Amino acid sequence: MGRGILMGRWLLKASELALLLILSLPLSGQEQETDIKTARKTQEEAIKRSKLMKPHFANGNQAMHDAQTIRQQLQTATSDQKPQLLSKMKADYQTAITEYEQALQETEARDENGVQVIGLIGVIRNGLVSQQKAVDMLLQDKDWPVILSNLGMAYGGLGEYQEAITMLQQAAILKPVAGTYMELGTDLAQVGKMPEATATCDKILTVEPVTKNKQAGCYKNVAIVLTNNGKLADAIAPLQKATQLNPQDALTWKLLGDALTNTIDTKQEYGKIVYVLPPGTVEAYQRYLQLEPNGPYAGQARAALEGFAKLKKPVSKSTEEKN
Repeated sequence: MGRGILMGRWLLKASELALLLILSLPLSGQEQETDIKTARKTQEEAIKRSKLMKPHFANGNQAMHDAQTIRQQLQTATSDQKPQLLSKMKADYQTAITEYEQALQETEARDENGVQVIGLIGVIRNGLVSQQKAVDMLLQDKDWPVILSNLGMAYGGLGEYQEAITMLQQAAILKPVAGTYMELGTDLAQVGKMPEATATCDKILTVEPVTKNKQAGCYKNVAIVLTNNGKLADAIAPLQKATQLNPQDALTWKLLGDALTNTIDTKQEYGKIVYVLPPGTVEAYQRYLQLEPNGPYAGQARAALEGFAKLKKPVSKSTEEKN
């Protein structure tokens, strides 16, 4: 399914690499020497690991940037331009996946006894990231959750949503941030897990209380997935939440108007058929036009409002049957 209309595909910026070293207080001169040697070795290994990761990390970020640029170009591309752009975008996402996974593969993660050593990507894929391991991993490198989140976005860009969900869930364990939850909520919706999707959107303000627009975008993305699957009635609730959080988003109002229009009902009064508009239908299109009077959907919104004005006039049952 195309995801061109989905909002919120933001490439997270990597933080600067940080090496946090915790040294215990020495109990004796000999122990102090041992700790210093161990600390020095740990620091040297971390620096080496960071140098290995850096080129792949940078290459992955560049590929993601290129893919996002093409996604924007697709919004205005002609039908004959789209196949080539889609092919290039897919290749860029695949490059990003390869580079990010290589960065993770070249890192090491030990088990609790410090014996078994496996690539970090193996830890992620096998769901071995516990809350405590997440803390330990962050002490080694604060860029890991960023890599995982970007990796999840790249998989999502290719439509490999289950793989994307795995990466994003692990990124959220390492470091829960609004952008990761927004992406995760969207991908959960793509695989039909709507309760989990909206629950993920609900978490956004718990980690970043001031990011109401991101939470609104998350609900909107879930609603768009529902709309694309023909479930317009189910899209109403998340769209209403989105308009409450960000009433300045014109597209959300238009989508809400469309979803409500799909639920218009009829009833009979004194032998005539009367159309019953759900509350807020007219207001949704009016709000869209207030925000974007010359927007891309302005014509549709005005046509809908004109149609509603005609629907307010009672129609005889015989006339309705003829039509």
